[in-house]
Amino acid sequence: MCDPVTLTAIAMGVTATAGGVSAYSSYKQGAATKKYYDYMADQSRIEGESVYKAGKKQSELVQESAKQEGKRHKIGTAELASTQRAAMVANGMDLSSVTAQDIASDSMSKAKLDEISMRYNADVKSWSIMEDSKYKRWSANVQADQYGYAGKSAKKAGKMEAFNTLLSTAASVASMSTGLLKPKGVSPKQMEDYVAGGKKTW
Repeated sequence: MCDPVTLTAIAMGVTATAGGVSAYSSYKQGAATKKYYDYMADQSRIEGESVYKAGKKQSELVQESAKQEGKRHKIGTAELASTQRAAMVANGMDLSSVTAQDIASDSMSKAKLDEISMRYNADVKSWSIMEDSKYKRWSANVQADQYGYAGKSAKKAGKMEAFNTLLSTAASVASMSTGLLKPKGVSPKQMEDYVAGGKKTW
């Protein structure tokens, strides 16, 4: 059977080891949590950038489609003007007459309004797509920053918990050691005060 001194020494060793393992575990947990949040932050930024690039590409396609539609519209307008002139000539109308010029002018005005309308609609759609993609990228970056803050906080909390555990363990071990180190006739409380303040009270 072990004597009290040996048992106390064993208990001190077990307490110190358990405290060290617990402190290390807290530190590793904080580091692992930070790593997870860093990964989530990176993914959020990647997703935001991907959405923005897709929106930019879609906006460019809208503009290109409008450009091609505008070309087709101009060709159609020219064909319409040519058909109108042929019809007026066939009907014996003088192309230099006011009536002929009014018809041609009216057709051109309508064609120009249609062209402006197409351009406007394309610009609005393109702008809307870009603004939406910008907002989504901004939102993703904000989320990434929040993940970053959470990761830093988790790592800091892990360090603090590890530090507090070590302090608590050291205090427990020191308390156990008073029974081994205190002189005869000195109470555990007096020894604890001595360990804490360095001043003898006996």
